Amino acid sequence: MEQLIDRINKLTVAAKAGIVAAIVLLTTAALTYFVFLPLEESIEQKGQELVSKETELAGKQAIADNLNEKRREMDRLDQIFQEALTQLPEKKDIEELLAQLSDLGRKSGLEVAKVTPQPEAAENSFISKVPVAMAVVGNYHEIALFLQEVSNLRRIVNITNIRLSKPETKNDRVLLGSEFLATTFRFNEAKAGAKGGKP
Repeated sequence: MEQLIDRINKLTVAAKAGIVAAIVLLTTAALTYFVFLPLEESIEQKGQELVSKETELAGKQAIADNLNEKRREMDRLDQIFQEALTQLPEKKDIEELLAQLSDLGRKSGLEVAKVTPQPEAAENSFISKVPVAMAVVGNYHEIALFLQEVSNLRRIVNITNIRLSKPETKNDRVLLGSEFLATTFRFNEAKAGAKGGKP
C-alpha cells in the first residue's frame, strides 16, 4: 500500500488530477447505477401507485357521495317492481280473479251465466296467459259498465272475442246475452329465475 502511495506522490499534478477525476467518475457511475437509478425507478413506481390509488379513491368517494341517491333509486325501482307484480302476479290467483269478475258482473247489474277457466298458455319464457271464458246477460249499458270496471282493475285483464246475442225483451227490459274471453297474465317466476341464474 505504501508503494502505491509513493508512486502516486511521484506523479505529476496533472496525473494526480486525472486519477482523482477517474475515482470521482467511477464513484459517480457506481452511485448512479447502484443507488440513483433504482431509487428513481422506485420513485416512479410509487408515483404510479399513488396516481392509481388517488383514481380509485376518487371513484369510491363518488360512489359514497351518491350512496343515498342510489338507495332512493333502489327504493323507487322496488316500488315500481311491486306495482308491476300487482298487475302481473307470480301466482295464478285464478280463484281471486274469478271472484272479482263475478262480483263486478253482479255490481254492474248483469246475470253471470258462465265463468269457466281455460287452459293456461305460455306467452314466452316470462309470461303465461290465463284465459277465462265468460257469459253474461244484461242490457247494453250494464255490459258496457262491466267492461269499464274490468279495465279499471289493478291486474291486467284483456277482454276479447266479444259476441252479443239478439236482444230479447223481458219485464220491459231489453236484454242481450254476451260471451267473451277474459285473459289475464302471470309472471313465470321459476322460468325467469332459472333463466336469470344462467351465467
